[in-house]
Amino acid sequence: MNLATNIPPLKIWIIDDDQSMRWVLEKTLSNNGYQVSAFESGSVALATFKRTEPEARPRLIITDVRMPGINGFELLKQVKNISPQTPIIVMTAYTDLDTTVQAFQEGAFEYLPKPFDIDDALELVARACEPAVEAGTNLPRFPDEIGDWQAQLRLWAKQQLSQGETDILKNAARTFEKTLLDCALEATRGRKQDAARLLGWGRNTLTRKLKELG
Repeated sequence: MNLATNIPPLKIWIIDDDQSMRWVLEKTLSNNGYQVSAFESGSVALATFKRTEPEARPRLIITDVRMPGINGFELLKQVKNISPQTPIIVMTAYTDLDTTVQAFQEGAFEYLPKPFDIDDALELVARACEPAVEAGTNLPRFPDEIGDWQAQLRLWAKQQLSQGETDILKNAARTFEKTLLDCALEATRGRKQDAARLLGWGRNTLTRKLKELG
């Protein structure tokens, strides 16, 4: 909800090829004081974003992942290259841990699995817009890092359990290990011995993990 009544409504863009989803979000957000623009195509949204002056750009973007043409991840990447401070919420019905990890690696503010409770979506939108509401400007948001990954893991786990998925622990552990390994190698510029030291592994363990995790 836009609690700051003495400033213009915050601008939010919705990008989804599903007309019913666009309608629900647009109506809900508009009724809660936001100025909403909806797009059925990532390509159209990106072109519009590029030709919009920085001060007139949206405070928040909410995009689906799987769309014809430019998908949500490509849109996320290109928008972040133009305007790193713009928070983007990624939503999709195709929930898996790899998708969640990719969303955050590309710089998403938050991940919203479909179907979602509209009150949860409103709370998330308010959190993404908090700095602008408090300051009355389109200031960049710098989220707290501590605990964020745990919140995402809980969100993913709940979704998987609700879908009756099995081997959740095995799949999560594998992806978690691969992410740590990739980050360690990136931090050490590919030096395996240094990466192994960062992870508390022996070099043989690291070599084995590289083969196992692919």
